[in-house]
Amino acid sequence: MPRPTRTITAILAAFALETLSVTWLLKIPGGTLFFTILYFIAGCSIALLLLFSRPLQLPAPGKGAWKLRSNHFRVIMIGLMAMVMVSWCRYWFEEIPLDIENADMLPIIKVMGERFVAGQHKQVYDSIPWIWKGTQPIYLPAMWLPFVPAVALGIDIRWVTMAGLLFVFGVFIFIFRADHHRYSTFFTGVLAFLLFWWLLADNTPGIISVSEEGVVIAYYVLLVLALVSGNPWLIGFATSLCMLSRYALVGWIPAYVLCLALQKKWREASIFTFTGILCFIGLFLLPVGWQTFLRLARLPGNYIAFAARVWKDSPAVFSTGIGFAGVFGPQRVRLLHSLLVLLSFTVPFLFMLLCRWLRREASRRPGRFKEIANSPLAALKISLVVFYCFIDVPYLYLFYTSSFVSLIAIALLMRQENALEEGEGFKSGPHAGSAR
Repeated sequence: MPRPTRTITAILAAFALETLSVTWLLKIPGGTLFFTILYFIAGCSIALLLLFSRPLQLPAPGKGAWKLRSNHFRVIMIGLMAMVMVSWCRYWFEEIPLDIENADMLPIIKVMGERFVAGQHKQVYDSIPWIWKGTQPIYLPAMWLPFVPAVALGIDIRWVTMAGLLFVFGVFIFIFRADHHRYSTFFTGVLAFLLFWWLLADNTPGIISVSEEGVVIAYYVLLVLALVSGNPWLIGFATSLCMLSRYALVGWIPAYVLCLALQKKWREASIFTFTGILCFIGLFLLPVGWQTFLRLARLPGNYIAFAARVWKDSPAVFSTGIGFAGVFGPQRVRLLHSLLVLLSFTVPFLFMLLCRWLRREASRRPGRFKEIANSPLAALKISLVVFYCFIDVPYLYLFYTSSFVSLIAIALLMRQENALEEGEGFKSGPHAGSAR
């Protein structure tokens, strides 16, 4: 099978535009709407191009893989990256203290962790009187639970964010294969460097200094690996972690279940559902109880009022980053929220129906329609692009989750293209088809 050179070139071009739109191009004043449109088109293009790429699979480590010198170098690179991250983190931690005047997310999460460590499990979500005269914690369990060990050890909880980003870097390093004969792998490496360096060296998005997003990014990278592996247990677990940290995944879940149903993969659908229920009980009901769940289930209805407050107190959020919220303005927050809910559910669902139609037409008319693959991963990508572009309050740090989903998917694609020529093996099995 010939290499799909045009597809690879197109997906790298789209990833370059997506990456630059949320990094260095933001230094250009007055271009946020243009960069939002660019980011949206590029992200949707990546999703569509993944459909027409080869079916992605995880590379299978060969016998004695840990004895290879190349893997020793990768471990060393991860160690060096850890040293760089520690240095930058120390700088940002000293420059920007953990204080509600800078951002209240991590201080709230810290209080939640302190209550959990103290055994006050049922009071984790009680109001915090000393933060904004009574802030109600809203963070889902998979968001704040990873910070509990840092609280218990008495260290700065932002090291957990760094650990999440280091995990993502490690995944990329072990997947990525540089080849000096191909510009595509060199270009992928450059874009990865730009993305990581932006998050560490520039505090514009606040990933390191004020946000908890490193944990969320790690969850979604794990979900990419799970989808590519086709393992329904891992997919269910990773999906639960994503869903119990942010709601960004909510519209993709019914679309994925539809994908399994259309392919009559009832066993995978059952495992996916069962795993989700187990994680919901273990990560949510057991630690904090049913009443807390009912309270948090009503949270999406409060986002409209929250967005209105941000428009009043911090309007720069809507003009210095990307997202379509600035187009709607403070008068149309409710319209934007309704559109967010509608598109978050309908776009992934219709996307899966489109995949079904394309697959059927490809079997009927193979000369006119190309075989498609990776539909769950492609649907995940387009779900994230739509959700974050239409989110009520578009904090910049939110958009990098989608960027890293693109990076890991493209790294897998680049490696697979190289490996097909070199004869490298890939993991396959009874569930591999779910990545198609």
